Amino acid sequence: MKIVVQGQEFEVQPGEDSVSVGGVDYPVRIVRQGDIVTVYVNERPYQVHLPPDAAAEGPIKVLVDAKEYEVELKGAAAARRPVGSAPKRPKPPGGAGAITSRMTGRIIRVDVEPGKQVKEGDVLLIIEAMKMENEVLAPASGTVKEVAVAAGARVSEGDLLIILDLD
Repeated sequence: MKIVVQGQEFEVQPGEDSVSVGGVDYPVRIVRQGDIVTVYVNERPYQVHLPPDAAAEGPIKVLVDAKEYEVELKGAAAARRPVGSAPKRPKPPGGAGAITSRMTGRIIRVDVEPGKQVKEGDVLLIIEAMKMENEVLAPASGTVKEVAVAAGARVSEGDLLIILDLD
């Protein structure tokens, strides 16, 4: 597909963990929080603000690191979804008690095992992301039904971590 940024056209081929721009591959990962998307290109973060009321057709204005750009996709009309709507993810196995990763990182410690009773706010495990330790807390009281990860494992945003049987 082609993307036009500020009037300059680029040939872009998105991949699962990379994007090819003008024949050069760049590793990419994306973290979405509301209408702010952090796009990591070669692990350099770019904050992208997508307007929630953007039209599905024609050019749109986006903010990248607080600088405004006019952007338009060409050749992707059949696959296009309205800008600002998140892709639909399948619900993780485990239903209401499923706890998924909010970030890409490495599990450095798992503090629970199947059968363990936990209270709301208990630390279940710790994920290291961007050299910071992030505690994953129990969202409610319950019993650990399944632990889907182990210390040392790499996880991506949305990966299943733990399933709780909620009280």
